[in-house]
Amino acid sequence: MVVVEHNSIYGWKGYLDGYLKRNMDEAKRVIKKDWDMIFIIDGYEGSGKSVLAQQVAKFCDSEFNVDRVCFTPEQFIKVVTNCPKFGAIVFDEAMTGLSSRAAMSEINRMLVAVLAEIRQKNLFVLIVMPCFFEMDKYAAVWRSRALFHVYTGKNMERGFFSFYGQDKKKDLYVFGKKFYSYKQVKPNFRGRFTKGYTIDEDIYRAKKYEALKNRERKSEGTIPPRYRKWKDQRNIMIKLIKDMGWTNEKIGQSIGVTHQSISKMLNSKDSLSNMAFQPQIRPVSNINLENRPLLAQIEESLTKER
Repeated sequence: MVVVEHNSIYGWKGYLDGYLKRNMDEAKRVIKKDWDMIFIIDGYEGSGKSVLAQQVAKFCDSEFNVDRVCFTPEQFIKVVTNCPKFGAIVFDEAMTGLSSRAAMSEINRMLVAVLAEIRQKNLFVLIVMPCFFEMDKYAAVWRSRALFHVYTGKNMERGFFSFYGQDKKKDLYVFGKKFYSYKQVKPNFRGRFTKGYTIDEDIYRAKKYEALKNRERKSEGTIPPRYRKWKDQRNIMIKLIKDMGWTNEKIGQSIGVTHQSISKMLNSKDSLSNMAFQPQIRPVSNINLENRPLLAQIEESLTKER
């Protein structure tokens, strides 16, 4: 580790891996020859990808701040358009968690379009993704300069990464993608990074949360009709079981979810009490419902009513 920043910045003490510093020094030199620098950072959720991305961005651009962190394609396009020459941007897509193929397809299309247009901007762009192998070949192989694969050590200790340069990264994409294995190609080097944000963590988390909620609201309007029907049927069944006297905890245990999830289902805007159409659910007779399989209890209850 070498000291690259003598003042504490939002918890980061300014240490950077020595090998990494040498590579980033070279990137800062080369970018001034009318190039741009696209880096990919991937790894398991919670492994520290965003922290490493911020530290590299701050080292490359001392003016890097929370306004240059993007969580949506729309934010990314806007920041790229307004960012000054040699500025650093972090596109933090870790917010999607278990990304759907539809979400990844949307992001890949945007990246291909934007990265094809921004070379003359001479920017440092750090793309934080759940998995390198899910990226489009253009961005993963031909357009990016290096891959930082973040992982945890013994006892889930954070702060480790493998660095793949341009050629090693291409080989990894070709030979590792079939089995999603990072062991197929040896990295150029492995390094450590320290904990600590280079931007205000509270503002960062609030911005991330707001982007996630906006994405959820946006996705609500894209649910296919058959899924809406299944969701309504689920809520009807949960309401029926609740009226039978079951607690949220007991319902959750029976179907394998938490009682908080059951409460959320019953109180959401799509819950039975808020549906425009109110199904007629008849009260169920008082019968012993203890220690019996859930579906068997419901079936017996309805049979007795008939």
